[in-house]
Amino acid sequence: MKKWQKERNYRRVYDENGQVIANIITVDGVDVEVTEEVFLAYSQMDRRERYLEEQAWQSGMREVSLEYLKEQGIPLHLYADDNTPSAEDVVLEKEEQHKLEVHKAQLITALAALTADEKQLIQTLYFDEVPIREYARKIGVSDMAIHKRKERILKKIKKFF
Repeated sequence: MKKWQKERNYRRVYDENGQVIANIITVDGVDVEVTEEVFLAYSQMDRRERYLEEQAWQSGMREVSLEYLKEQGIPLHLYADDNTPSAEDVVLEKEEQHKLEVHKAQLITALAALTADEKQLIQTLYFDEVPIREYARKIGVSDMAIHKRKERILKKIKKFF
């Protein structure tokens, strides 16, 4: 007898002539006699569930339920999500941090190569977030002149990257 047959909670009772005299489904340890129609629906559902489980195991796509872990005696903490990053995530994070450090160093070098006026323009537009129009009015030049200066400075900075 196969393992699933031993564990199933439904059975047929036969007389000495091999005729079915009762269909039994065990619910919470109590045997309940059911009609042929209910028995067939229940047994078909059980076969379908076993078939789907077998397909999932074969395809490697098995979802692990709490009931399965309990049945197999597997401690739940082995499957609990402890938010530990994967090795791949750790390596990618380190690479990103390294790139960021390299870019910071390049930016510091690039900013150090600028004149005082160029540094002031970059500081005002990008770090202080002052609009070009407002800055142009403040120093008494046209918007276009500030825009052109900004573009020249950005080209100069890009050479360091």
